[in-house]
Amino acid sequence: MAFNGTWKIDRNENYEKFMEAMGVNVMKRKLGAHDNLKITIQQDGNKFTVKESSNFRTIDIEFTLGVNFEYSLADGTELT
Repeated sequence: MAFNGTWKIDRNENYEKFMEAMGVNVMKRKLGAHDNLKITIQQDGNKFTVKESSNFRTIDIEFTLGVNFEYSLADGTELT
């Protein structure tokens, strides 16, 4: 499928400003600005498996398009 593969951050211009606007504290912004995020995506029809690997955590996410799922940001923020 089109999304299958491994993706790595190339650059992150204004990422600290973005995190600040989201309310991330200064220490986490400094750490996040130097993160080495790598994302591996596998798609099977409408089902996706995403593995996020960074300096701070590794997490596996599985979801199906059109179906709500829970997700936690690295700073602990919970999303649906």
